[in-house]
Amino acid sequence: MKNNIRISGGNLRGKKIPFEYKDTLRPTSNKLKEILFNWLQFEISNSNCLDLFAGTGSLGIEALSRNAEKVIFVELNKTNYTLIAANIKSLDLKASAKVLFKDAFTWVRQGDLSEFDFIFLDPPFNKEYELKMLNLLIKKGNLKPSCKIYLEYSKYTDIEIPISLEVLKEKSVGDVKALLLKINEN
Repeated sequence: MKNNIRISGGNLRGKKIPFEYKDTLRPTSNKLKEILFNWLQFEISNSNCLDLFAGTGSLGIEALSRNAEKVIFVELNKTNYTLIAANIKSLDLKASAKVLFKDAFTWVRQGDLSEFDFIFLDPPFNKEYELKMLNLLIKKGNLKPSCKIYLEYSKYTDIEIPISLEVLKEKSVGDVKALLLKINEN
């Protein structure tokens, strides 16, 4: 059964992103997307973004709708990957989007992160991916000093944010906690 997520802002505002409902896919709520893009409103234009564990692709598509220059989507689930690619095509975003059928951890280990202004990190809940990916991003060591990481996770998960990251913003909505992080320069 197909469901839809609405794009909440930018030049694609109101358009729908269809996705296949399943227990393992938990799209970012409209409320959290609104909060995130209010946090980023003065920085998102002309930025390069990485959407890891892309799922529906709604965070990256929202960024493109708000004039991000480029978004790379990384998704390992074949159904999700195929739908993101189809949505990118139907929304006429192919020139500024790249959809990769890859494991997020493998891609980060092998990829160059130095071009990204924002990394959207919304992994499946209850798999302990959040801390593992944050540590991998830090260890990789080639993030722009100005790069911001958006992390979304279950508020019932106890995560100790690595000391090398600074929490810029945080918000809880329902059972989800959202953080905006950056490398601590001290």
